[in-house]
Amino acid sequence: MTMRAGTYNVRAKGHDSSYMPMKVTLSEDKIKNIKIDSSGETKGVADEVFKRLPKEIIGGQTLNVDAVSGATISSHGVVDGIAEAITQAGGNADEWKKRSKPVKRNGQNKEYSTDVVVVGAGGAGLTAAARLIQNNKKVIVLEKYPQIGGNTTRAGGPMNAAEPDWQKQFKALPGEKQSLKKLAVTPIEHIDPEYRADFKKLQEQIQKYLASGENYLFDSTLLHEIQTYLGGKRIDLNSNEIHGNYSLVNELVNNVLDSVKWLTDLGVKFDRSQVTMPVGALWRRGHKPVEPMGYAFIHVLGDWVKAHGATILTDTRAEHFLFKNGKIAGIIAKNSAGSKVIVHANNVIMTSGGFGANTPMVKKYNTYWKHIDDDIATTNSPAITGDGIRLGQEAGADLVGMGFIQLMPVSDPKTGEIFTGIQTPPENFIMVNQKGKRFVNEFAERDTLAKAAIANGGLFYLIADDKMKDTAYNTSQAAIDAQVKAGTLFKADTLADLAKQIHMDPGTLITTIKKYNSYVDAGKDPDFGKSAFNLKCEQGPFYATPRKPAIHHTMGGLKINTNAQVIAKNGKVIPSLYAAGEVAGGIHAGNRLGGNSLADIFTFGRIAADSICKKDASADVTSGASQN
Repeated sequence: MTMRAGTYNVRAKGHDSSYMPMKVTLSEDKIKNIKIDSSGETKGVADEVFKRLPKEIIGGQTLNVDAVSGATISSHGVVDGIAEAITQAGGNADEWKKRSKPVKRNGQNKEYSTDVVVVGAGGAGLTAAARLIQNNKKVIVLEKYPQIGGNTTRAGGPMNAAEPDWQKQFKALPGEKQSLKKLAVTPIEHIDPEYRADFKKLQEQIQKYLASGENYLFDSTLLHEIQTYLGGKRIDLNSNEIHGNYSLVNELVNNVLDSVKWLTDLGVKFDRSQVTMPVGALWRRGHKPVEPMGYAFIHVLGDWVKAHGATILTDTRAEHFLFKNGKIAGIIAKNSAGSKVIVHANNVIMTSGGFGANTPMVKKYNTYWKHIDDDIATTNSPAITGDGIRLGQEAGADLVGMGFIQLMPVSDPKTGEIFTGIQTPPENFIMVNQKGKRFVNEFAERDTLAKAAIANGGLFYLIADDKMKDTAYNTSQAAIDAQVKAGTLFKADTLADLAKQIHMDPGTLITTIKKYNSYVDAGKDPDFGKSAFNLKCEQGPFYATPRKPAIHHTMGGLKINTNAQVIAKNGKVIPSLYAAGEVAGGIHAGNRLGGNSLADIFTFGRIAADSICKKDASADVTSGASQN
């Protein structure tokens, strides 16, 4: 069936439920050109789709192409958009979808030798690679998915690091001093012994600040340490208590500001005009990049390591360790063509993430949540399936904290996405249940929010007004309008009309918001004790964003020490094996603070690389001494 030649304007459904404009140029019997405007898409999540699929479709003259791993929605969106163009041109789109797939030739097995092989090209892996290159090490990075980024690409962007001299320029929010006062009078007996000396010093810092009468945003590395510890101290369903390993937490908070400075030197630009925080962070110490979300880190790190000589092998899954004389000597992997890839290396760094996209594995280990549904959504990249945990066990690694799973309370009910709708900093959160009533301190930890949401039926709404909307992360008016049109975000000129749209009693929602606004004025929440406030909700239009908890972060993983070395079940270091990021456990314990994940991956990614370099330098000195 011939087509009417021309260029057709169509739309492709994107990863974040928006639609991307496409121009498809057709001749009478061929697809000649495909141009996709992906500017509205979350950068770094589906970039490979827009590079790969047009080439495959044009090259094979077929719509029967495989979805790009990790970007199924965007892949189908591109194919469906082109099919629409063919239909408009009078062609038979179904026939194009039934054509033969592009021929993929099997490649030959490949073998490499390097100083270090890094497994996983997310934030931790790229950080380790960059740091190793800075120390003149040869690096190969293996990434099982078609593009780099992992979960870091999907991160919100704010990275926790106490920087008091910078934070002093910002005023304290109502409620923040009250939180400090509670810490200042907390009995030392409530604190685990290893943290008590630091807690006592923190109380002295807080008392000095409160006595000064100043009204700036207080912070310190000790406050970051204690909040990380208290925020992660939990008891599971079997009455097992867990809290963060003191040495690891201390290492994190005392080195993370250096991570910010190191990233800045590499080219990441931070917005120094604001200090912010993601949900469940407990404190405003977030260093937020100028560019949107985690892409700000990934593209800088990715470009840097490629420009400085690292080899990044995408579509290459690490399957087993390579052993020599009983010790780890590299990785055996397989690429998407089915060919074996062998990497000989003196050291291996595991940075493959957790297992949040592997629901059966989550259910297997979970000891924290009473029930996890088989069809629960996840915020994770589909790549995050626990490969590094399995590999670590192959080498005899010990595991820690595996039963503790973090749910992200403010996730899209259908997709698990975090940044659909109006997602503001928590000081501007107003959470209402399906009856239109508040039900929790919106400034609390993530597990507290998720448990409260589940107790209220799971589904709830974030209510915002026009001013609050302007504080939302990575939200353009075009994206908002598209979601309103799609029915995934609700908008109305009045609270009464908004309530009707989401099947609430208007009087109940109006009363809830009126009370909340009075609490903002008073700086105190007598209902739920919200810990910090900013804006009132009073200027239309008003918005309601549907939210529901989804699997977000797996707290447990490979046991490591402060050198990021992996520890075996016998308590000894596994030679040549290191781990950083979500694949490792022990830092965040039962619940991770928002903003601590980025702090973790960039800090321990650097530590893993530095540990290898120090070990090699020490070995060189020893070797030189023995030769003399």
